[in-house]
Amino acid sequence: MTDSEATSPSIFQQIPVELWGSILQGGQGFSTEDLKTLCFVAPIFRTICRPLLYRNLTLRGARGPDEYSFERAQEVKYDVEQWKRDVAGLIRAERRLRLVGDDPSLSTFPQTIWIGVMPRAGAQTLTTHLVFKKNWLSKAAHDIFSQFNSTLLRTLPSFTCLHRLELNSIPIAHGLLTVIASHPTIDELKLGACSFPSPTFPIPSIRSLDLEGISQEEAPAAFCITSSQHLEELRIENMKPPAILAGLRARPKAEAVFMKLHRLTVTRTKTTTSFEDAETLLGYVPALRRLDFGDSFIQWPEGKRGMRMFVTPDLRYYSGPLFFARYVVPGRSVVDIRSNVDERTPADLKEYLGPLCLSSAAITTLHLPSQMRAPIWLLSRFVAEEFPSLVELRLPVRGLVANPDDDWFPIPMRGRCNWSRRVRRVGVEGPFEEKEVEGMVENIRNGVESEHADGFDDGKCTDYTTRRVSDPPASISSPIPPADFDVAVALATVCTDVVLDSTGTPSRHPEDYQEALIYIARGWYPLPPGIQTLWLRPGAFPSRHDADDPYLPAFGLIRPIYQMSARVIVAALGARYPKLHSVTLMVGYNGYHCTRIPGIGNGAGTWTIVGNN
Repeated sequence: MTDSEATSPSIFQQIPVELWGSILQGGQGFSTEDLKTLCFVAPIFRTICRPLLYRNLTLRGARGPDEYSFERAQEVKYDVEQWKRDVAGLIRAERRLRLVGDDPSLSTFPQTIWIGVMPRAGAQTLTTHLVFKKNWLSKAAHDIFSQFNSTLLRTLPSFTCLHRLELNSIPIAHGLLTVIASHPTIDELKLGACSFPSPTFPIPSIRSLDLEGISQEEAPAAFCITSSQHLEELRIENMKPPAILAGLRARPKAEAVFMKLHRLTVTRTKTTTSFEDAETLLGYVPALRRLDFGDSFIQWPEGKRGMRMFVTPDLRYYSGPLFFARYVVPGRSVVDIRSNVDERTPADLKEYLGPLCLSSAAITTLHLPSQMRAPIWLLSRFVAEEFPSLVELRLPVRGLVANPDDDWFPIPMRGRCNWSRRVRRVGVEGPFEEKEVEGMVENIRNGVESEHADGFDDGKCTDYTTRRVSDPPASISSPIPPADFDVAVALATVCTDVVLDSTGTPSRHPEDYQEALIYIARGWYPLPPGIQTLWLRPGAFPSRHDADDPYLPAFGLIRPIYQMSARVIVAALGARYPKLHSVTLMVGYNGYHCTRIPGIGNGAGTWTIVGNN
């Protein structure tokens, strides 16, 4: 080694720290394990990766004491092994919270903290039960959770950059609410299947609130956390409409209306919502600009032609059941309509989709649900003519339905899984003595300490010179450049059996999904001229059905779309619509996502097909 080489800076010193930060933070496919490994490579990587590792702090297994309650003797169920896992999860969560919260060099990193377990489907009311002395298993779980809760109350102020706090399946007492309300940076809060053993109060600092799986009995306390003059976003999930309205109606009259709430999401309501209840709900949010009803089902109104104009007059973005948009959009400046739910589609598209054209602003984004019965040759022309300003379009591609009155093809649920979680119960007169339970807890605690001492706890270890990890790097998808070819010639080769009539249009309708895509690429089925983002999903083509399995719709899989065909179709679309820069061709649950390379003209060589979705 020469003197100049010995004094020259290393490659790590030559590359600016900002560039390394951009590489590691830029969504390049680095996993948590990759970031942990980089912490041992060099001090510069440790400085960059540690904030990324702790940006989202997850404390799983922090199960509230209500999971171990008391029932009648004939309902007692013993599951000691599950109890051991739960206790270990609580101890592990408390330990990690204490280590990060008490370390000044780590406590400034978390921006989101997730605590608890996933809210169970159909969450039941959680109530605080007295701990009977004879039930030592329940008492031990209660004591350990109390220790976790004390650590949470003590360390939460230490997270000075924390913006979002998510609490799941744990009781929200007055002390915890007080700490949250006094925290200087928390402005987003999520409560999933939580209970409220003490009265709640409005927290002005909360700008965004998520409520999931809150029961009707607990809903009034949950909604009282919101401040009508400060809340800007509200998400309600897995709650029945009566529980939602009960929570809203229980608020003080002066706080009833959310004056600054501009985004409302209501999804997975599990039961059908009446039109009147939906309208009542929207009456609480007069400043709403973005409404998302998700996959909620709303009853058709009887003889109602539109929603009253004083309800959400400033609405701009709508997502939810398509038929409900017919009553929300007219007269409002809606520019974005997205729907994945369509309960029924009349044959007359003008009657069904016509109200969407009554928006007082030009609609630029339209997502139509795949359940629509309208064939592609009618739907594409209607969309092109009635929505000429569209820049983003999701369109179902299907053939002619034999019987318009038939429901969408039912698909049997084979091997359906039940994701609901049963509450563990332990007996009042359990077979364990106090000393025995204390020994079990001590063994569990020692096991948790041992696994952390032998392992690598999220980059906390400082000995980066001795750690060697041989895990393979995460795979990063690379673009597949299409070969150069003549678009017109290539399109003709994949469309050889179509006969044109005297007007230059096909003499028959397409028989499957790929053929329909070719019709769109050839311009026989038009699209809006300024389209920029296009997403096409296959529907049913009855002529291709297997008569032996009437429950299986033909999603174009009988004639699969190969990559070469996708290149031809996408290149032809790009040549026909100059502003188009993104195309997704779905095939079942997968598909081709294609993007245009910027700065190059039209043609086959300008598109990149990023594999299969």
